[in-house]
Amino acid sequence: MTEKIRILVLSSNPWSTGRILVAEEAREISDRIQEGPYRNKFEVHNHGAVRPKDLQRLLLTYEPQIVHFSGHGSKGQRILLNGTDGRAQALDQQGLKEVFAFYNKHVRLVLLNACFTKTQARLISDVVDYSIGTARPIGDKVSVAFAGAFYRALAFGKSIRDAFRSAKVELDLTSMDQSRGIELFVRNKINKRDRFPQIVNERHLPAISASLVKANAILEVTTIKTIQQTILVRG
Repeated sequence: MTEKIRILVLSSNPWSTGRILVAEEAREISDRIQEGPYRNKFEVHNHGAVRPKDLQRLLLTYEPQIVHFSGHGSKGQRILLNGTDGRAQALDQQGLKEVFAFYNKHVRLVLLNACFTKTQARLISDVVDYSIGTARPIGDKVSVAFAGAFYRALAFGKSIRDAFRSAKVELDLTSMDQSRGIELFVRNKINKRDRFPQIVNERHLPAISASLVKANAILEVTTIKTIQQTILVRG
C-alpha cells in the first residue's frame, strides 16, 4: 500500500461533562506515531468540540481509513458529542452504525476511546472491519496510554490485531486494571491473516517492480504463442 493511512481523531468534552484529557490524547497519538519507522505513511487530522452535524462532513473531507473518538460515553452505551448549546448530546446507536455503513468503503477501523462503548463498537463491527470499545469506565491515564501504544505499534508496521495486543500488554506492564474492559471486535468476513494497515517496505519496491515486469513478460510470450497456435489450427 503506497497511499497514506489517514487517521481522523475526533474529540468532544462538553462543558456539562467532567474534564478529560482529550487534547493530551490527540498529542499522544501524533507523538507515538513519530517513533515508528513508518511514521511518514500516516496522516493525522485532529478535530475537537465535534458536533453530530460535523461527523459526515469530516468523513467526506478526509475519507479516513481510521476514525478515533476521544471523549465520553453514557451509561446508556451512547457516544456523547457537543450539542449546539455546549451541553452533551448523545448519538443514536443505530444511527451511528448506519453512518459508518455508508462510509465503509474507506473506513476500516473505528476506535471508541470512551467509557461504556462496548455495545456501540459491537454494532459498528457489523459494517466496519474493526472496532474497539470499552465495557466499563476507563480513566484518563488508561485512555491516553492505550491510544499512544496502539498507534505506535501501527507505525512500526503491526496489524490492527497485533497493535491491539501490544497496547494491552503495555497497560499490563503498568498494572492498569481498567484496560481489561477494552475490547476489539472484528467483522465476520475478515480473515485472521489480514494485515491492515499493510505497508510496503520501500526497500522491497524495486524487487516488487522487477517481479511485475517479469510477470508481464511471461504473459506477453504466452499470449503470442497462443495466437500463433490458433492461427496454425485455423490455417
